[in-house]
Amino acid sequence: MSLWKLALLIALFNVMTFGNGPVMIPLLQTHLVEGSRVLTEDQLLYAFTIARVTPGQANFYVASVGYMLYGMPGAIATTLAIILPGYIMIPLLHGYEYLHGSRWIRGFTQGLTVTSVGLILAAVVEIARATLTQPIAWIVLPATLILTQLLKWNIFVTLAVVGCLGLLFRWLL
Repeated sequence: MSLWKLALLIALFNVMTFGNGPVMIPLLQTHLVEGSRVLTEDQLLYAFTIARVTPGQANFYVASVGYMLYGMPGAIATTLAIILPGYIMIPLLHGYEYLHGSRWIRGFTQGLTVTSVGLILAAVVEIARATLTQPIAWIVLPATLILTQLLKWNIFVTLAVVGCLGLLFRWLL
């Protein structure tokens, strides 16, 4: 896969998902991990994890993907592929102001939202199948969910705690 094909693919996915970074994961997984095999599942998850713990847009993890594949030119090209479609969409917002009350438009946007949730869930299931293969993973997963969803811990603290928990169980088992 060439750099320009990667940038075009990311721009297309960005437009299709309306800039929703996590929704792009299953699309990137299908095309870059399973299809062309230019990335491993671990590399894609690593790029996404970096984006989740660093400030900035949720979809800038593709800059890490570009960097992994093509170095700094790849990071720049994929960043531009994320930014430019948003600027192209700005003139379309003027037309949306007139149409947002339409039943058709509301239904379309609600359908997109539900589709986004479905795509994210599909990616989670696919990633879980590949990564939840060790008993330690089945201990760390619920611990992470409890800390982030029930106790509302900060993501950095959660990563540190479950990382140490994983190391502790690896050492004990």
